[in-house]
Amino acid sequence: GFKTMSSTVLRAFELSLDRFHATQHWVAMLLERGVRVLIYVGEYDWICNWVGNEAFTLAMEWSGQEAFVAEQLGHWTYNNATAGRHRSAGPLTFATIRGAGHMVNALPI
Repeated sequence: GFKTMSSTVLRAFELSLDRFHATQHWVAMLLERGVRVLIYVGEYDWICNWVGNEAFTLAMEWSGQEAFVAEQLGHWTYNNATAGRHRSAGPLTFATIRGAGHMVNALPI
């Protein structure tokens, strides 16, 4: 059956010292260098939910943080239909994908 996560695979990563790492500092460094960054998440993703991802982008310290936080979370469209919500300032964009879950790349458009 379908599993959202394999404990066997997770344990193998842990045994090889390949673990989850905080990335906000790396992302902030990319933004400071003008590298465009898109943080996107399916609106129905309960594993990496959009509320937590949005909080991450709002709290991340970088020179454009104030401008990013000041932007409203607006709607974006595709083929004249609402496709999700987004906020963007400078090189950083946060977006949700309407109707998508954890596997956003499997969303048919």
